[in-house]
Amino acid sequence: MFFRRKKNSDEHRYYLLPGQGRGNRRKRKQQFFWACIAGSIIAVLVGAAMWLVNNPPR
Repeated sequence: MFFRRKKNSDEHRYYLLPGQGRGNRRKRKQQFFWACIAGSIIAVLVGAAMWLVNNPPR
């Protein structure tokens, strides 16, 4: 009779560190959204400032 050695189930086990789950994805998505909003606002303000410097009001 042959005796097989059981496969080591720990070999393919991995662990998620705190902050790597669903909550992290939601948090990063929210941060990306607000970063895009802030970037758009800053781009509009810088563009308006550049336009005003080059085209002063009469």
